[in-house]
Amino acid sequence: MTLLFITRKFPPSTGGMENFARDLYESLRKGRDVRLVKWGGSNRYLPVVVPYLFFRACWFLARGGIDIVHVQDGLLAPLGYVLSRMFRKPFTIVLHGLDVTYRSRLYQMIIPKLVAKADIVFCISQATADEAIKRGVAAAKTRVIPLGMTDEYHAAHQDAHIALRKELGLADDARVLLTVGRLVERKGVAWFIGTVMPQLSREQPSSIYVVVGSGSEEAAIKEMIANHQLQKHVTVLGEVAESRLRTLYNGADVFVQPNIVVPGDMEGFGRVLLEASLCELPVVAAGVEGIRDAIIDGENGVLVASGDAQAFIANIGTFLTDRERAYAFGARSRTYTLAHFQWRTIARQYVAAYSALIHLKPPL
Repeated sequence: MTLLFITRKFPPSTGGMENFARDLYESLRKGRDVRLVKWGGSNRYLPVVVPYLFFRACWFLARGGIDIVHVQDGLLAPLGYVLSRMFRKPFTIVLHGLDVTYRSRLYQMIIPKLVAKADIVFCISQATADEAIKRGVAAAKTRVIPLGMTDEYHAAHQDAHIALRKELGLADDARVLLTVGRLVERKGVAWFIGTVMPQLSREQPSSIYVVVGSGSEEAAIKEMIANHQLQKHVTVLGEVAESRLRTLYNGADVFVQPNIVVPGDMEGFGRVLLEASLCELPVVAAGVEGIRDAIIDGENGVLVASGDAQAFIANIGTFLTDRERAYAFGARSRTYTLAHFQWRTIARQYVAAYSALIHLKPPL
């Protein structure tokens, strides 16, 4: 089996989709022939990038030997469909979430219809699959396969604990809550600061909420901090280097994912939740959308109702005050995530689907 793997998001560009594409590609090519057509730069150049991907893919396909065309996100559905028709090859696609629900009338008129033409529609969560099916994708074509993890951040906790508090100028007994991700409305960071942190900071005076990331909500988040006079309890770091992220994951006390529901936007999965759990960091997250596929309540995190401030306060407070419980839960979370989300396990599911497709597909 020879696979043509096409992606517009790939390192050195950074982000969850870029890391996913890299990890899936690297996992699939172990023992298999995978030809890569990629773009690893800014999406500002998308009008030029898509033609480049198309002609590069045509070059591979014209040489022969390709069995399946695989495109790595919904926006590339037109590319996958055209290549499939031109070269009479089956094509598969991966859907992440926002590439299904993106709020544009023109987008919704075109992309879901072409996604539905794919032979297999891989979805990173059941929530993503549900949204695809709502838009006309046949349920029989969908395969829900979560992201895999590479365990790249786990490090010594005591060293990270000391380093993080020194770096941020905190007391040794400071309790650090951590959120990592793009600062957009659905992440719920502004809501958490305005609704949860005022009470939590009174009940847990040594707590500090550290927010890592950047995005359209950054100004609103900083305004919320000022309005509630939480400058001593909330800090926004912006984008950070990988080495610093390792210190944050291993030196923090609780990871928080307070998502809220935003029409037209959704959390496709939640890679950072698994990164945190692999670092033995207790996770408290809103049980919405793709988060429910990444976090299994009681196994590698705690799920609470989105918007339930008291549930967040109670569960975070328990981990902050009962350190033995927090350590034990974090260790169990790591074990569970390693067992269920390793890339070799995920790659086998993709390969099984590809193999069945080639075997069952009648000659064109």
